[in-house]
Amino acid sequence: MVQTAEAWLMADPEALQGYYGKGFALGSLPKTNSVEAIPKTVLEGALDKATQGTQKGRYHKIEHCSDLLGKVDPALVRARSVHCERLFTVLDGLLT
Repeated sequence: MVQTAEAWLMADPEALQGYYGKGFALGSLPKTNSVEAIPKTVLEGALDKATQGTQKGRYHKIEHCSDLLGKVDPALVRARSVHCERLFTVLDGLLT
């Protein structure tokens, strides 16, 4: 299960790059097909390192996370997060 919202952000690194723009260090992000397997400390460190040279500054959960969650591609998150896929499937079933 995802421990922190930042794991879902890792599913769409291009959205992160687009949000932060120039200076974003894409290569600092962990590369995995299962974002739920990335430890919280690794997520935090990777986001801090990737964003330190950007105009928006270092990643800040309160200031950046809600905007970023609105920009990530849900299909990518569902593909790289088993529990997200399950959550969306259950919600889709309840809403239809």
